[in-house]
Amino acid sequence: MDTQETDYEAVEALDVRAMLARLARTDWNDPLFIPDEQVFRMFGRARSANDKDRVGMLSRVLSRRLLSLAKGFAVRSGIYPGIIGNLDQASEELSQYVWDCLVKRPGDASHAEKRFGQLFKRRATDFQRRLLAKKRKLQVSMDAMDVSEEDDDPDRTIRRVSALRQPETPADALATKQEHAQVVARLQAVLTKQEFFVYTMLFVDEMPVKDIARALNVTPRTINTYKNAALDKVEEMRKEFMP
Repeated sequence: MDTQETDYEAVEALDVRAMLARLARTDWNDPLFIPDEQVFRMFGRARSANDKDRVGMLSRVLSRRLLSLAKGFAVRSGIYPGIIGNLDQASEELSQYVWDCLVKRPGDASHAEKRFGQLFKRRATDFQRRLLAKKRKLQVSMDAMDVSEEDDDPDRTIRRVSALRQPETPADALATKQEHAQVVARLQAVLTKQEFFVYTMLFVDEMPVKDIARALNVTPRTINTYKNAALDKVEEMRKEFMP
């Protein structure tokens, strides 16, 4: 966000108690409010100096501010409820994505020190585009699946969901969009976060089990446990959508 900078050196020299009191101020018009750009610069300097106490304090403040920005963007952009049906989940995933960009991309960090709000908006838009691309890929993958009568076919449930059939008229298209959102929301409701990740990685992204295990930092056996639990729940969910 673009706000008038306070005296940087004076703020840096504050002790922990005084710093916390300043960081607790949230009114942008308050002359003692510390702008996001300045908080992030202090975080970067503390990180470079390996000042763990100050890094922890500033990272908590940045996390709260990112969550607030993320919640507003998620609602305005339609990420919630159009793509992610839980506002807290949408805000957490978006803020984590932006945070990763800030700490892993020097260019983003440099930009955030000057125009934090602008950098946030750009990366939040990137996040939204990724979600939309993934949603389109999910739709295409499900529409392209051929029905299999094998009892052990893991994709049989989704292929039979009527909401995923190809629409023929504008009215059908609208109904399909609404019903598809219902299916995705229901999947997220009935599956745990780990089960949803595994289900999507296996049957949408078509990732090998070993790669999923590496990504989630668990064993392949654990991935199979999540997969089996997800398939059992999806089989029960299927009954809700059968005509």
